[in-house]
Amino acid sequence: MFLLEKHFGGHLTVGRFTIYGENAMHWGVNIYTKRWGYVCFRLPLRCFGKWWPLYFYLSPNATPWASTYYRGSHSQGERARARQRRAAFGHNFSVDDNYDALKQINGIE
Repeated sequence: MFLLEKHFGGHLTVGRFTIYGENAMHWGVNIYTKRWGYVCFRLPLRCFGKWWPLYFYLSPNATPWASTYYRGSHSQGERARARQRRAAFGHNFSVDDNYDALKQINGIE
């Protein structure tokens, strides 16, 4: 594992598949699909000398902020907001067209 931690700090993209190394994404994977938007999850690997919580979510822009399905150890509130976003917009919606409504669901406005 040390070799990966030392030499893979960026990302590798092949088609619709991106693996992020030891960086802010903490060994994250994003796969783009037409139906779900981005399928995002974290690999169960050590990063910066520690283990990070696993997550899995579906998002039109690869961020948990717009996710329409969420499983992870961050908060139950995020799961509830993902259900609200899915009910309001469906999967793989236009984030730009629904920006104000997203801010309201996320409690920003």
